[in-house]
Amino acid sequence: MIEAFRGKKPRIHKTAFVHPSAVIIGDVVIGKHSSVWPGAVIRGDFAKVSIGSYTNIQDNAVIHSGDIYSDGKPEYFPTKIGSYVIIGHHALVHGAIVENQCIIGASSLVFNRARIRKGSMVGLGAAVLRDVEVPPRTVVVGIPARPLRTITDEEFKKIKAQAINYAKLAEEYLKAESRSSQARHKWGKPRLRRK
Repeated sequence: MIEAFRGKKPRIHKTAFVHPSAVIIGDVVIGKHSSVWPGAVIRGDFAKVSIGSYTNIQDNAVIHSGDIYSDGKPEYFPTKIGSYVIIGHHALVHGAIVENQCIIGASSLVFNRARIRKGSMVGLGAAVLRDVEVPPRTVVVGIPARPLRTITDEEFKKIKAQAINYAKLAEEYLKAESRSSQARHKWGKPRLRRK
């Protein structure tokens, strides 16, 4: 489902793939060759959500702009996700910045005003708390997330390779979707026959 909110409609590049069961609402921008997989939710209601190119938002991940309350008044924060980023299954990125070529592991959390610097990896189930900055090319794990080690040159290259591989998979889905749509158009709605 893709829908406007407060007069702002998601802007999705024509080469991006969005699975029909994903939900994208409001002020959202998705770059070329990116993909949004089944059950993922991207909400740009409090503030803008921007996603770069060749980035994949995997199944059941949630991307939302952030909100912090002080003295009873809300302050809103956009969510920015760079290019060649992998947001793993069931991850949450909320009012945070994820720079280029990062992995946000499955079931992990990156929360309000956190910043994941280029080439870093948030481990499975880790929680990067509010206002925390993860240095470039660093693996963080645990709750709360803490540095484990530095990303190797080989791992850094593999992040981009994995992102490109997901873009290729998304392209297959787009082609299959196009063929299916053409078949429906050509043959019309299927009919049941009575015996």
